[in-house]
Amino acid sequence: MTDLTEPHAASGLRQHRREQGLTLDAVGVLSGRDPATISRIERGIVRPNPSTIVRVARALGISVSRLRKLMHEQDQAVAS
Repeated sequence: MTDLTEPHAASGLRQHRREQGLTLDAVGVLSGRDPATISRIERGIVRPNPSTIVRVARALGISVSRLRKLMHEQDQAVAS
C-alpha cells in the first residue's frame, strides 16, 4: 500500500532522518519514543508535545528550532 503523503513528508523530517542514515527504530530508541509515533510525526498525523520535540531533535542531532522548521515545511507541503 502506498503512503500518499510520502512525497510531501520526504521533503522535511523524514528526508532529514534518512540523510542521517537513521531508521524509525533508531530514532525511537534514541528519543525514548515509539517508532510508530515518530512515523506519525513525520507524516503530520500528530503534533508532538514539547518534550517529544526536544527528544526527537536530540536523537536527530539537530536543534529544536531546526526540527520545528522541518515540521513546518512538511506541513506547508502537505497543505498544498
